[in-house]
Amino acid sequence: MATATPAASLSFPVINMEKLETEERGAAMEVIRDACENWGFFELLNHGISHELMDEVERVSKAHYENIREDKFKEFAARTLEAGEKGADVRDVDWESTFFVRHLPASNLADLPDLDDHYRQVMKEFASEIEKLAERVLDLLCENLGLEKGYLKRAFAGSQGAPTFGTKVSSYPPCPRPDLVDGLRAHTDAGGVILLFQDDQVSGLQLLKDSSWVDVPPMRHAIVVNIGDQLEVITNGRYKSVMHRVLTRPDGNRMSIASFYNPGADAVIFPAPELVGDGAAEENEGGKEGTGAVYPRFVFKDYMNLYVRHKFEAKEPRFEAMKSETAPIATT
Repeated sequence: MATATPAASLSFPVINMEKLETEERGAAMEVIRDACENWGFFELLNHGISHELMDEVERVSKAHYENIREDKFKEFAARTLEAGEKGADVRDVDWESTFFVRHLPASNLADLPDLDDHYRQVMKEFASEIEKLAERVLDLLCENLGLEKGYLKRAFAGSQGAPTFGTKVSSYPPCPRPDLVDGLRAHTDAGGVILLFQDDQVSGLQLLKDSSWVDVPPMRHAIVVNIGDQLEVITNGRYKSVMHRVLTRPDGNRMSIASFYNPGADAVIFPAPELVGDGAAEENEGGKEGTGAVYPRFVFKDYMNLYVRHKFEAKEPRFEAMKSETAPIATT
């Protein structure tokens, strides 16, 4: 059974991206490597997104919840608490209020109801900055993996030449009965790389490491990065997606703005040839070098069709199920 571990007892990986431009680059790249292999998460500071823009994203997102979504959430909360206190199992629901903005391959920002023009403009600007940061992160991962610059970006491009890229805007309001329901149940993320702008005052996000739940520490103006299932496949298991969850709290309304830089729907995902065979990571197959591909080849949308039915379950059966699927053979 997983146990809770105080964040202070472990050194959560934090990278000051300014150090990548100094003589400390090697040490910063090593922190990224260790984070991807052993944590599945890390936090970025001085990442290039202006503090003013982040502050405005936070302001308009919290105001939107209070003005538009709070009353509807309170109705859900009342029903959920009533059912739980009467003995019903409400562990299959999440204590969150959320909506999703799609950016690529085609934006739905103009079509979303209840967003004013200023909020749309702020989110458009923020998405542009997050997209650039995601691609910068992918190239840093390529460097650490010994892959050609741009390999991961190209691997994510479907027939339209673009990834699937969108943002989930969530609020996790106070819950008077944290023992009854989680904010978001434990899961791994299906996609590629996820960049999270989280509340710096209200905690709740935890990851599973070595059978213990570890807090992801809130830090002002930081961006949290986590590895999705597709990067685990492409790296042939060198990088790991990890289970994570959001706890409910009796006080504080936690903001979460998670942007998902995922493969295009028809992108074919498979372990990078450079990471298979004699060059494969030592971590694969119990530390034996020279192993072949230990993950299947599949079309991303086929994986997503499976994931939506089994999101809150272990990832390994999903990978096994995809081995029986017939996927097009990539020639690149």
